[in-house]
Amino acid sequence: MAQEKYVYGIKSVKFGTPTGSSTMPAASAMTAWAQTVRGSFTLSEDEAQKKEFKVEEASSPVKEIVTDAGALTGKWRAYDLTPALVAVVKGGASGTSGAGSAAMVTYAGPTSVVAMELALEVTTTNNVVINVYKASVLGRFDGGVSAESLLELEVTAKALDPGTGTSPYMLSLPNPS
Repeated sequence: MAQEKYVYGIKSVKFGTPTGSSTMPAASAMTAWAQTVRGSFTLSEDEAQKKEFKVEEASSPVKEIVTDAGALTGKWRAYDLTPALVAVVKGGASGTSGAGSAAMVTYAGPTSVVAMELALEVTTTNNVVINVYKASVLGRFDGGVSAESLLELEVTAKALDPGTGTSPYMLSLPNPS
C-alpha cells in the first residue's frame, strides 16, 4: 500500500491544553469535541503579504520579500450545543439548575469575549492527522432555529506560535509499509 496523499472527511476533532512547544498534549489529555456538520470544515492558509522593491530604471521589481506569512485557519460547525462543549470554545460556564423532572443543563455565556488558546487535533476519515500545537479558538452561535433547521455553533481556530518560534502545525499522512 502506498503513502496516503489525499485529505478528506472528518473522523474526530479534539482539544487539549497547549504544551508550550511543538508537541501535542498526551492523547489521554485530549478531549473529543462535537460532531462536525457535514461539509462545514474548511482549512485555509491566508495569502502571504508581500512588498515589492522597484527602481526608476526598470518596470519590474528588483526584489520582493514576504512581510507577513499567511496564518493557517480552520473553521467548522457543530449542531451539538451541550453546554460543556460550548464552554470549551466560547468560555463561559456550564452547569445545572433545578431538580428531578425540572432539572436543566445550562450554559452561561462569558461576560466578555476572549479567544481560547487550545491545542487542536483533527483526524480525517483516511487517518490523516492535523495537529495545531496552539490555536486561538473562537466559537459563535449562528444559524436558524425552526422546524427545519438546527442552531449551529461555528468554531474558528487560527494556528499560533506554540511558544518556541517553531512550526505552529503538522500534517501527518499515513505511510503503510
